[in-house]
Amino acid sequence: MTKTTGKTELIKQLHMLAKNVLQLKETHRQKRPIVIEFSGSPKSGKTSCITSLSLFLKRNGFRVEIVQERASVCPVADKRSPMFNLWTACMSVSGMLAALEKDSPLCDVLILDRGIFDACCWFEWLNKKKMFEDEQKKLVEQFLLMDSLVNRIDIVFSFVAEASVSIKREYANLLTDKPGSIMNKPVLEEYLQAIEDTIKSKEKYFHKIARIDTSNKNQDQVGKEVTEITLETLKDTLMERIGFCEPNEKEMAFLSSKNIFSFNEVQPIIQKVKFDLRDTVESTIGKLQPIPIAVLADSKLNTVLVVKKTAKATSGESPEKDKSLLYIGGHSRIEDSTAINERDILSICRYTLRREIKEEIGISLAVDNITPFAIYTPTSAKSKKHIAICFLLEVDSATLKLSLDQEELITTKGRSKSGRFFSIDEILRTEHDNLEIWSKLILKECFKKDIIKEGDLIMQGSLFDLLDN
Repeated sequence: MTKTTGKTELIKQLHMLAKNVLQLKETHRQKRPIVIEFSGSPKSGKTSCITSLSLFLKRNGFRVEIVQERASVCPVADKRSPMFNLWTACMSVSGMLAALEKDSPLCDVLILDRGIFDACCWFEWLNKKKMFEDEQKKLVEQFLLMDSLVNRIDIVFSFVAEASVSIKREYANLLTDKPGSIMNKPVLEEYLQAIEDTIKSKEKYFHKIARIDTSNKNQDQVGKEVTEITLETLKDTLMERIGFCEPNEKEMAFLSSKNIFSFNEVQPIIQKVKFDLRDTVESTIGKLQPIPIAVLADSKLNTVLVVKKTAKATSGESPEKDKSLLYIGGHSRIEDSTAINERDILSICRYTLRREIKEEIGISLAVDNITPFAIYTPTSAKSKKHIAICFLLEVDSATLKLSLDQEELITTKGRSKSGRFFSIDEILRTEHDNLEIWSKLILKECFKKDIIKEGDLIMQGSLFDLLDN
């Protein structure tokens, strides 16, 4: 096979993979862009690969936005100053948030040309060179690595190349062979070691760090590797991997003994969360899905937010179909677990809920100091696979500016109550028969209003049937 034939086949394979991902986009909603950070040692091929990947994605139908590296315009004169690196890191974070937090993200892929991981590498190097104090490094990293920032990044491509290779590339098109302050073998080797140390110490914070050694690879080989990983990540995002646990028969019997539980009662049952494709989880026997939900009420518990899901957001057998809901929330996704240090179920639920609140009603709320309770109502084949982890959030409804996800929730139009706060008395008066069972139990547990009717909680089949269906 000739070199030309080999490249033609490579391009054909990548185009086919891109076509498959685009077909998935037609049937699966992409709720957010994937975020890719490119980091790397000097002359390791990072910039060339960003150009190649961006061009490939755009020409194959994907929308791409790039947050450009800002080091070249940094006003801090001393490039070895920790403040130089801090400035560039903050500018990268600023660019990422500007792209992700606008009303309608306009891209499928957001590329960061240097970002949080890259900043950590340079802080590691500066610290080893005794130019950045241990405590200062710790404080800065605590900020950069907080989950609401670092968890946005789906992939880090960490480019490296042997020091001698980088130097050869540097001088290939220059008319000088004099070393620079960074482009010299001792400094490059020190920085390469800082990258390796950062990968080891920080990989737990990131979804994926792909180390790309370009020392003995040409641009086509590097581009193929990076493009394949990017397309597979896009595919995984579209397919959506959700959380589940696998209770044994004794645990299921306990869950079926009542409908409202303290979190401590259910924590041992749902603690070991796994993730798999949504369709697989929903269709497989024995997979119980913890669903973090939030009830938004005023501090006196006189009013509560009411929402209603759109027809396309609920399946025909869903208990939520055409019902008024006193909660928002949804499935934990694999991205909700990766960057959380503890990775315990409560931390995952809290992160999930912050994300879901932002996605569904467009606001940010703190949930860290709230202990939830659980609701389990195995009254149908659908509902028996879900357990609600319910957080009661006290908010000032007068100051909230909600922006409902129109794909997920019916907006506040006409007589619709969706997206509005209503008094508990009015809900009891007008929505008494239009609430699904979780909302009725929320009224009972949070607002001390028991409207459960005979038949609401009748199990459809025996416990043995529920375990088998």
